[in-house]
Amino acid sequence: MNIDSLINSKWYPVIQHEIQQELDQMFKDDSGREDSLLHELERISSQKKGWIISLSDPNLPQSIRDEIHMDYQRAESREGDIQIQIERRQKREEYMAELLNPDLVVESLNRLDEVLAGENATRGNLELSLHIDRIECFRDGHVKMKMCRLGSLPQCVEFMKYNSIDSEVVVDSDAIDRQEHQATPRRRAKLRVESIGPEGKELNTAAAFAADPERFSGLGPEWFEEIEFDVPHEKHWYQIYASEVFHRRQEAKLSYAKLAEEFGVTKPTVRAALEYYLETQPEAKDNVKLQCGGKRPPKFDLSKIGPEARPLWESGWSKLKLAGEFGCSPPTIDKALEWSYAQDGLSMPTKEELQKAISIKSRKLHNEGNSLEEISEIMDCSDVTVRRYLKMSFEAEGKTMPDLRRKSSGA
Repeated sequence: MNIDSLINSKWYPVIQHEIQQELDQMFKDDSGREDSLLHELERISSQKKGWIISLSDPNLPQSIRDEIHMDYQRAESREGDIQIQIERRQKREEYMAELLNPDLVVESLNRLDEVLAGENATRGNLELSLHIDRIECFRDGHVKMKMCRLGSLPQCVEFMKYNSIDSEVVVDSDAIDRQEHQATPRRRAKLRVESIGPEGKELNTAAAFAADPERFSGLGPEWFEEIEFDVPHEKHWYQIYASEVFHRRQEAKLSYAKLAEEFGVTKPTVRAALEYYLETQPEAKDNVKLQCGGKRPPKFDLSKIGPEARPLWESGWSKLKLAGEFGCSPPTIDKALEWSYAQDGLSMPTKEELQKAISIKSRKLHNEGNSLEEISEIMDCSDVTVRRYLKMSFEAEGKTMPDLRRKSSGA
């Protein structure tokens, strides 16, 4: 966008006229205010001198000293505000021309377009914060977005906010918010922007402005526009293709697996599509009846696996390792072990009981003078596993395990 297209647009002349009227009214109502502000500056200066004299008293209580310090800070802040107002009043015409400078509007709009087209999400968030006051989202997908018409003229936002506040009366806006709403908007975290370079100072100022949830407070409702819309509910694959999947199954008598392969999805997705179609079309009926189940796994003889797996398990083999050894599943190993113990009238020990028995066995071999390598070979496990079981045995007796490396072969 350039200046010509801005000036010839439908919206800019309108908002420019409204801002001009607002500023003219402000300055008209403000006649004679400068003398009042100068008088207030003199009063603040006198107060500051008095506070400085009071603080020089070494016997002044700390509580009064702290209170004077806070009053001094507030007075300094107010003094700075008054000086800005006086300076603006003295440069009124120049400042008005600067506020309504079309070059600034074009620059702001073009910057927004460039930032949103780029990949810097932080800068995009920052620029949108100048145009969007707040976004309210509801559970049913309804959204309300409150836009500020002065977003492309942020300098006017600050000016009008500042001049709309009565300097003599301090209004607690937070208290008003608490009465009208159940919760007040929290202050956002300041966006991280690049602070180096010619734009650094400007970006930091804009980031501080964007973090304030009350950045547009003080502006009249005429400067805002509310846009309401509903977020469309996105349909899932099974909802979109439910009819196609259903009719294809009835036509070709295909199983879930065949349908999944044909449509390039999973079996649960195909099943969900059929169920969704039947729910939404009560008169429809799935007439395809196919044999359920596939090829059953081979049956294993527990009487052959149990006697061989039991001693290995008691030596520390895991059920997963045993399943790989015997070519079956861990549940089959579990059944085989239970069968083997049942033949001796015993119940299958728990994992803790088994570990305790293995630790006792490894300790017995250790007491008989076997080295760590020899115990590892006898128990058919690694020396690390043997060391762990020996440590359990010594800890059960409240003893510290000796350095077994002294008993290694060849020592």
